Order: sequence, then structure tokens, then C-alpha cells
Amino acid sequence: MVETKEKNRRHRQIIKWAIAVSIPALMILLYYIFSSRRDWANAAVAAVSRPLRDALGTVFSIVPFSVMELMYIAVGLFFIGFIIRTVVRTVKSEKKLFTALRGAVVLILVVAYIFASYLWLLGIDYQSDSFTDKSGLEVGEVSTEELYVVTKYFVENALALSGTVERDDDGHFAEDIDSFFDNSTGIYDQLSEEFPFLECESRRPKKMALFSWVMSRMGFTGIYFPFTGESNINIDAPLCMMPFTVAHELAHQRGVYAEQEANFLGVAACVSSGDPVYTYSGYLSGSLYLLNALYRADRDLWRELHDMISGYMLVDWDDNNEYWDSMESAVTAVSESVYDGYLKANGQDMGMQSYGACVDLLVAYYLPAVS
Repeated sequence: MVETKEKNRRHRQIIKWAIAVSIPALMILLYYIFSSRRDWANAAVAAVSRPLRDALGTVFSIVPFSVMELMYIAVGLFFIGFIIRTVVRTVKSEKKLFTALRGAVVLILVVAYIFASYLWLLGIDYQSDSFTDKSGLEVGEVSTEELYVVTKYFVENALALSGTVERDDDGHFAEDIDSFFDNSTGIYDQLSEEFPFLECESRRPKKMALFSWVMSRMGFTGIYFPFTGESNINIDAPLCMMPFTVAHELAHQRGVYAEQEANFLGVAACVSSGDPVYTYSGYLSGSLYLLNALYRADRDLWRELHDMISGYMLVDWDDNNEYWDSMESAVTAVSESVYDGYLKANGQDMGMQSYGACVDLLVAYYLPAVS
């Protein structure tokens, strides 16, 4: 009888382990099947990932703080605690190798579940239609003259609007963060009329209260977290660029994950928002991208427009440059390298250079109106 019970117990354990292993394995297998064809990936996004993220975002929008930060801490503590527990058990156990291997398998399974969940919450979106595919916006080669015209338009507007935002006694951008975070839910209204597929329930972004400085050291201004549907903003970064960062992260809420497209939409949403704070930040951020591109294309034309920067716009420009210069470190280089690999692994072959590709979209979109 005892022997029979032991056999049944082992049989149940084998079944439990088989089920535990097969679930993430099946999820990963199905991901690769659906990601092999664009139409299947589109269907998976419409039926699975987008509804799940929207539901999670709605649930976690109830709380005002970043749940993502708490999850990072909880997961970190779990891994540390589990490793310590496994080591202690291994030392005390008579079957040391078995105990250690069991612990390692459990950790691998936890990672597998997280990875498989990520693939279906966000990874599949990288294999579906992009903003450019859906919008029909024609993006071709950009001439230096076209780049110059659009860059000048952005610099002139940034200069003109630089005095319309709140500033401190020294002229630094001093708008209230909570105020423009509250106003963020309507900044895509105008753009969504032009591109209806961008329409969605807007959710207020979350301030990163714990990890903002760490994010700055890594070179990041914000992060969209698919496990909670939150757009998390680095509030340690320069304030003048923060409204644009909000708009960029809200583009991810709308299913746009290619970074160059999210940058373009961040600028376009700000510029068309009708909100002075967002409008100025959009023109300022757009000027940064466009001037960087013009610098590579024609140094003399770049100098002509760069020398136009003055007054309040120059204060913001210098604040942004000085801040990021102070954050440069080996950690920044490593994190950028890792993120570069992440972008390429998700089909963004230009890697970190794809951030500059938003210039092509900006020129294609704004040139007809300014030339």
C-alpha cells in the first residue's frame, strides 16, 4: 500500500512537471508559428496581445504609482531569496546534486514563463503591420534641401513658442509635471482623426519614483511595460523634453512599437495637440532629431540653423545637453548595446540608429505643408 501511494505521488509529480514545462514551450512554439506570417501576426495582435495589454492597462491605471517598479523589486527579491534558499537546502540535503538541479530547473521555468508571456504581450507586435504600413505615409530618400526646409520650420517654431511655457527666474523650463501628465490623455485626439487606428483609451502615464536616476544612467527617458500596460516616465530627465517623452510612450499604448515611428508620433502628437506645453516640447524635440541629421548631411546648413537657437530655447537646449553629458558612463554604453541587440532581435535592423530614422517620417509628413 505504501509503495503504491509513493508510485502515485511520483506519477502526479511527473504529470505536474510535464504540464509546467509544456505550457511555456507551447506558448513559445505558437509565437514562432504566428510570427512567421504577417497576416497571422496581425490576427494575433488584434485577438490576443492588444486586448490583454489594454485590459492590464485599465486595471493598473487605477493606482497612481508605477506598478512596474514594484514588480521589478518583487521579481528581484524573489530570485535572490530563491537562490539563497536553494543554496541552503543544497548544503543541508543528502541529495545535493538533485536539490541543486531542482532549484535550477524551477528558476529556468520562471524565466521561461516570463519570456513566453512577453512574446504574447508585446513581442508579436513587432512582427505585425507597422505605423508606416497602416498609415500609407510614403517615406523615401530625403534630400539635403528638403531636410533643411523642415528643420528650419521646426527651429523657427520652437524659438517662437519658447516663451509660452512656464519658466523659473533663471529662464529654465518650469511647467508642473502633474499638470501636463493630466493633460496627456487628449494629445492624440487630432492625430487619431487623421490616423483612426491610433484611437484608443488614453491612460495617464506613471512617474518613475524609484528608478528614474537609474534609467538616466542607462540612457533611457521612459519605458512601456506590457505586463501592466503602463507608460513609465523618467522624471529625473530634463523637464523641457518630458512632454515629448510622454507622447512617445503613449504611442506605444496605441500599438506603435518601432522606436523611430514612436519618436515621429511623439513629435507629431505634441505639435498637433493644441496644448502649448506639448506643442513647444514637440518642436524642440523635433529640432533635435532634425538638426542631428542635418549635421551629418551638410555642416554649413546645420551651423546656420544651429546658430539661430537663442533665448529660452537655448537655455532648454543647453539643459538637455548638459544633463545627458553628465550621465554618460560605461553603464550607458552597455545598456545601449543591449537595447541595440533587443531592437535588432525584434526586426528593427537599424538597431539604435533607427531612432534617427524618424527624420525621414518627419520630412515626409511636414514637407508638403512647409515647402
